[in-house]
Amino acid sequence: MTEFFAHCAEPTARISPMTAILVHELKHIGTGASGVSGSRLISSAHEFFEGDDGKLVVGAGKLMGRDDLENLLREILNRSLRKATLLPTAVVSISSTHIAWTTPAAVRPMIFKPVGLKPQTLTVPWPRLLMVANSNSHFSVAALASNRRITAHTKLYHAPLMNVNQVGRVCTGSAPLPDYCDAEQLTAWEAVMFESAFTHVNHPHSLKVGHQADAVETKDCFKFWADLATQNTVRFPNSALNPLKMSVTDFISRHA
Repeated sequence: MTEFFAHCAEPTARISPMTAILVHELKHIGTGASGVSGSRLISSAHEFFEGDDGKLVVGAGKLMGRDDLENLLREILNRSLRKATLLPTAVVSISSTHIAWTTPAAVRPMIFKPVGLKPQTLTVPWPRLLMVANSNSHFSVAALASNRRITAHTKLYHAPLMNVNQVGRVCTGSAPLPDYCDAEQLTAWEAVMFESAFTHVNHPHSLKVGHQADAVETKDCFKFWADLATQNTVRFPNSALNPLKMSVTDFISRHA
Protein backbone atom coordinates (compact mmCIF):
# COMPACT_ATOMS: atom_id res chain seq x y z
CA MET A 1 0.00 0.00 0.00
CA THR A 2 2.87 2.37 0.78
CA GLU A 3 4.25 1.76 -2.74
CA PHE A 4 0.87 2.77 -4.20
CA PHE A 5 0.89 6.13 -2.41
CA ALA A 6 4.53 6.69 -3.32
CA HIS A 7 3.71 6.16 -7.00
CA CYS A 8 0.47 8.14 -7.16
CA ALA A 9 1.26 11.15 -5.01
CA GLU A 10 3.24 14.21 -6.01
CA PRO A 11 6.58 14.56 -4.15
CA THR A 12 5.23 17.50 -2.08
CA ALA A 13 1.65 16.22 -1.71
CA ARG A 14 -0.02 15.70 1.65
CA ILE A 15 -2.25 12.61 1.78
CA SER A 16 -5.49 13.17 3.71
CA PRO A 17 -7.89 10.21 4.08
CA MET A 18 -11.43 11.12 3.02
CA THR A 19 -13.54 8.00 2.78
CA ALA A 20 -13.06 4.31 3.48
CA ILE A 21 -14.95 1.81 1.33
CA LEU A 22 -15.64 -1.54 2.99
CA VAL A 23 -16.79 -4.57 1.01
CA HIS A 24 -19.02 -7.05 2.84
CA GLU A 25 -20.16 -10.53 1.96
CA LEU A 26 -23.89 -10.93 2.50
CA LYS A 27 -24.76 -14.59 2.88
CA HIS A 28 -28.20 -16.04 2.33
CA ILE A 29 -28.75 -19.40 4.00
CA GLY A 30 -31.91 -21.22 2.99
CA THR A 31 -33.93 -22.72 5.79
CA GLY A 32 -37.03 -23.72 3.89
CA ALA A 33 -37.77 -26.77 1.85
CA SER A 34 -35.78 -25.47 -1.09
CA GLY A 35 -32.61 -25.12 1.00
CA VAL A 36 -31.42 -22.28 -1.26
CA SER A 37 -28.18 -20.66 -0.17
CA GLY A 38 -25.73 -18.18 -1.65
CA SER A 39 -23.97 -14.87 -1.14
CA ARG A 40 -23.38 -11.48 -2.73
CA LEU A 41 -21.14 -8.49 -2.08
CA ILE A 42 -22.30 -5.12 -0.80
CA SER A 43 -20.26 -2.03 0.02
CA SER A 44 -20.45 0.76 2.56
CA ALA A 45 -18.83 4.21 2.73
CA HIS A 46 -17.29 5.41 6.00
CA GLU A 47 -16.17 8.96 6.75
CA PHE A 48 -13.14 9.66 8.93
CA PHE A 49 -13.26 11.77 12.10
CA GLU A 50 -10.67 12.76 14.66
CA GLY A 51 -10.81 10.88 17.95
CA ASP A 52 -10.10 12.24 21.44
CA ASP A 53 -6.45 11.24 21.08
CA GLY A 54 -6.10 13.17 17.82
CA LYS A 55 -5.95 10.06 15.66
CA LEU A 56 -8.25 9.43 12.74
CA VAL A 57 -11.11 7.00 13.33
CA VAL A 58 -13.33 5.31 10.75
CA GLY A 59 -16.93 6.34 11.38
CA ALA A 60 -20.22 4.54 10.91
CA GLY A 61 -20.98 3.47 7.38
CA LYS A 62 -23.66 4.13 4.82
CA LEU A 63 -24.64 1.43 2.37
CA MET A 64 -23.67 2.20 -1.22
CA GLY A 65 -25.74 1.37 -4.25
CA ARG A 66 -24.19 0.18 -7.48
CA ASP A 67 -24.43 3.67 -9.00
CA ASP A 68 -22.71 5.19 -5.96
CA LEU A 69 -19.79 2.78 -6.25
CA GLU A 70 -19.44 3.19 -10.03
CA ASN A 71 -19.49 6.99 -9.75
CA LEU A 72 -16.82 6.94 -7.06
CA LEU A 73 -14.53 4.63 -9.02
CA ARG A 74 -15.05 6.73 -12.17
CA GLU A 75 -14.06 9.87 -10.27
CA ILE A 76 -10.91 8.21 -8.95
CA LEU A 77 -9.99 7.06 -12.47
CA ASN A 78 -10.66 10.51 -13.97
CA ARG A 79 -8.46 12.18 -11.38
CA SER A 80 -5.59 9.80 -12.17
CA LEU A 81 -5.89 10.59 -15.90
CA ARG A 82 -5.90 14.39 -15.61
CA LYS A 83 -2.13 14.78 -15.62
CA ALA A 84 -0.98 15.30 -19.21
CA THR A 85 2.08 13.32 -20.33
CA LEU A 86 3.95 13.82 -23.58
CA LEU A 87 4.83 10.45 -25.08
CA PRO A 88 8.17 9.71 -26.77
CA THR A 89 7.89 9.28 -30.54
CA ALA A 90 8.98 5.64 -30.17
CA VAL A 91 5.80 4.71 -28.26
CA VAL A 92 3.41 2.65 -30.38
CA SER A 93 0.67 1.81 -27.88
CA ILE A 94 -0.09 2.57 -24.24
CA SER A 95 -2.84 1.78 -21.71
CA SER A 96 -3.19 1.48 -17.95
CA THR A 97 -1.71 -2.05 -18.15
CA HIS A 98 0.99 -1.85 -20.83
CA ILE A 99 3.31 0.20 -22.98
CA ALA A 100 4.69 -0.80 -26.40
CA TRP A 101 7.53 1.00 -28.14
CA THR A 102 10.35 0.51 -30.62
CA THR A 103 14.11 0.73 -30.22
CA PRO A 104 16.27 1.62 -33.23
CA ALA A 105 18.67 -0.74 -34.93
CA ALA A 106 22.13 0.01 -33.56
CA VAL A 107 25.54 -1.45 -32.77
CA ARG A 108 25.55 -2.30 -29.08
CA PRO A 109 27.25 -4.69 -26.68
CA MET A 110 25.57 -8.10 -26.25
CA ILE A 111 26.39 -10.15 -23.16
CA PHE A 112 26.56 -13.95 -23.31
CA LYS A 113 26.81 -16.47 -20.49
CA PRO A 114 25.73 -19.71 -22.20
CA VAL A 115 26.14 -22.96 -20.32
CA GLY A 116 29.39 -24.67 -21.25
CA LEU A 117 30.86 -21.58 -22.92
CA LYS A 118 33.06 -18.80 -21.62
CA PRO A 119 31.14 -15.59 -20.76
CA GLN A 120 31.72 -12.94 -23.41
CA THR A 121 30.56 -9.48 -24.38
CA LEU A 122 30.38 -8.93 -28.14
CA THR A 123 29.80 -5.67 -30.00
CA VAL A 124 27.17 -6.50 -32.59
CA PRO A 125 24.44 -4.90 -34.73
CA TRP A 126 21.08 -5.26 -33.01
CA PRO A 127 17.99 -5.15 -35.25
CA ARG A 128 15.16 -2.71 -34.64
CA LEU A 129 12.91 -4.13 -31.93
CA LEU A 130 9.29 -3.81 -30.82
CA MET A 131 9.10 -4.10 -27.03
CA VAL A 132 6.06 -4.55 -24.78
CA ALA A 133 6.07 -4.27 -20.98
CA ASN A 134 2.97 -4.84 -18.89
CA SER A 135 1.79 -4.26 -15.34
CA ASN A 136 2.43 -7.92 -14.43
CA SER A 137 6.17 -7.30 -15.01
CA HIS A 138 6.13 -9.33 -18.21
CA PHE A 139 8.44 -8.23 -21.01
CA SER A 140 8.12 -9.23 -24.66
CA VAL A 141 10.00 -8.45 -27.85
CA ALA A 142 9.77 -8.92 -31.62
CA ALA A 143 12.04 -7.81 -34.45
CA LEU A 144 11.37 -5.35 -37.26
CA ALA A 145 13.07 -5.32 -40.66
CA SER A 146 12.30 -1.70 -41.51
CA ASN A 147 12.80 1.74 -39.98
CA ARG A 148 9.44 2.93 -41.30
CA ARG A 149 6.75 4.10 -38.92
CA ILE A 150 5.11 1.02 -37.45
CA THR A 151 1.46 0.34 -38.38
CA ALA A 152 -1.03 -2.47 -37.93
CA HIS A 153 0.26 -3.93 -41.20
CA THR A 154 3.97 -3.89 -40.34
CA LYS A 155 5.47 -7.38 -40.59
CA LEU A 156 6.95 -8.80 -37.40
CA TYR A 157 9.78 -11.29 -37.00
CA HIS A 158 11.02 -13.47 -34.17
CA ALA A 159 13.57 -11.57 -32.11
CA PRO A 160 16.85 -13.27 -33.13
CA LEU A 161 17.91 -13.46 -29.51
CA MET A 162 18.42 -15.99 -26.76
CA ASN A 163 16.09 -16.03 -23.74
CA VAL A 164 13.00 -15.22 -25.86
CA ASN A 165 10.29 -17.83 -26.43
CA GLN A 166 8.28 -18.59 -29.58
CA VAL A 167 5.63 -15.92 -28.89
CA GLY A 168 8.13 -13.22 -27.92
CA ARG A 169 8.05 -13.45 -24.13
CA VAL A 170 11.43 -12.67 -22.58
CA CYS A 171 12.82 -14.95 -19.87
CA THR A 172 14.11 -12.24 -17.54
CA GLY A 173 15.60 -14.62 -14.97
CA SER A 174 17.04 -12.72 -12.00
CA ALA A 175 17.29 -9.39 -13.82
CA PRO A 176 15.90 -6.47 -11.77
CA LEU A 177 12.63 -5.28 -13.34
CA PRO A 178 11.14 -1.78 -13.29
CA ASP A 179 8.21 -1.25 -10.93
CA TYR A 180 5.94 0.28 -13.54
CA CYS A 181 5.20 0.17 -17.27
CA ASP A 182 5.02 3.82 -18.29
CA ALA A 183 6.87 6.23 -20.55
CA GLU A 184 9.24 7.25 -17.76
CA GLN A 185 10.46 3.66 -17.37
CA LEU A 186 11.37 2.86 -20.99
CA THR A 187 15.12 3.18 -20.43
CA ALA A 188 14.91 0.86 -17.42
CA TRP A 189 13.00 -1.75 -19.44
CA GLU A 190 15.49 -1.49 -22.29
CA ALA A 191 18.30 -2.14 -19.82
CA VAL A 192 16.67 -5.49 -19.02
CA MET A 193 17.32 -6.42 -22.65
CA PHE A 194 20.56 -4.63 -23.46
CA GLU A 195 22.39 -5.09 -20.15
CA SER A 196 21.38 -8.63 -19.18
CA ALA A 197 23.25 -11.79 -20.13
CA PHE A 198 21.86 -14.21 -22.70
CA THR A 199 22.14 -17.84 -21.64
CA HIS A 200 20.16 -20.12 -23.96
CA VAL A 201 17.94 -20.37 -27.03
CA ASN A 202 14.30 -20.87 -26.05
CA HIS A 203 12.95 -22.04 -29.40
CA PRO A 204 14.43 -23.21 -32.73
CA HIS A 205 12.86 -20.46 -34.88
CA SER A 206 14.75 -17.57 -33.31
CA LEU A 207 16.81 -16.95 -36.44
CA LYS A 208 17.97 -18.44 -39.72
CA VAL A 209 21.49 -19.86 -39.77
CA GLY A 210 22.47 -20.79 -43.30
CA HIS A 211 19.57 -22.82 -44.67
CA GLN A 212 18.32 -23.69 -41.18
CA ALA A 213 15.09 -21.89 -40.40
CA ASP A 214 13.78 -24.07 -37.59
CA ALA A 215 16.66 -25.91 -35.98
CA VAL A 216 18.76 -23.26 -34.23
CA GLU A 217 20.42 -24.25 -30.96
CA THR A 218 22.32 -22.17 -28.41
CA LYS A 219 25.74 -22.86 -29.95
CA ASP A 220 24.45 -21.90 -33.42
CA CYS A 221 23.01 -18.64 -32.13
CA PHE A 222 26.20 -17.73 -30.29
CA LYS A 223 28.33 -18.47 -33.36
CA PHE A 224 26.04 -16.30 -35.50
CA TRP A 225 26.55 -13.29 -33.23
CA ALA A 226 30.27 -14.00 -32.76
CA ASP A 227 30.74 -14.01 -36.54
CA LEU A 228 28.99 -10.64 -36.84
CA ALA A 229 31.28 -9.23 -34.16
CA THR A 230 34.42 -10.65 -35.82
CA GLN A 231 33.41 -9.18 -39.17
CA ASN A 232 32.65 -5.78 -37.58
CA THR A 233 29.21 -5.88 -39.17
CA VAL A 234 27.33 -2.63 -38.58
CA ARG A 235 23.88 -3.59 -39.85
CA PHE A 236 21.88 -6.65 -38.84
CA PRO A 237 21.33 -9.00 -41.81
CA ASN A 238 17.54 -9.14 -42.21
CA SER A 239 17.91 -12.37 -44.18
CA ALA A 240 18.52 -14.05 -40.82
CA LEU A 241 15.08 -13.09 -39.49
CA ASN A 242 12.27 -15.63 -39.24
CA PRO A 243 8.68 -14.35 -39.72
CA LEU A 244 6.53 -14.19 -36.60
CA LYS A 245 3.00 -15.31 -37.41
CA MET A 246 1.35 -12.50 -35.50
CA SER A 247 0.23 -9.03 -36.53
CA VAL A 248 1.40 -5.99 -34.61
CA THR A 249 -2.05 -5.67 -33.04
CA ASP A 250 -2.15 -9.34 -32.04
CA PHE A 251 1.36 -9.21 -30.61
CA ILE A 252 0.68 -6.15 -28.47
CA SER A 253 -2.74 -7.43 -27.38
CA ARG A 254 -1.28 -10.78 -26.38
CA HIS A 255 1.38 -9.21 -24.17
CA ALA A 256 -0.48 -6.12 -22.90
